Amino acid sequence: MSAIRPDLPATLPTAPNGQAVQMRAAQAAFFRAAMGDVQAAAPQRPAPTTATASASDTPRLPRPGQLLDIRV
Repeated sequence: MSAIRPDLPATLPTAPNGQAVQMRAAQAAFFRAAMGDVQAAAPQRPAPTTATASASDTPRLPRPGQLLDIRV
């Protein structure tokens, strides 16, 4: 494992105050727009219905590897 270089600054350089505010506002607008697109495109879940068939009546696909016989 290598040591952390001592010549690296402890904090990241900051932008002048006016630019930092504009940058944060632009980032916030970007993420609000992105989240709005995701929420608008979210699929609507159908209302739950009562199942009339029992669990043993419905066919199930076998699990992958269910029929494997592995011996060591």
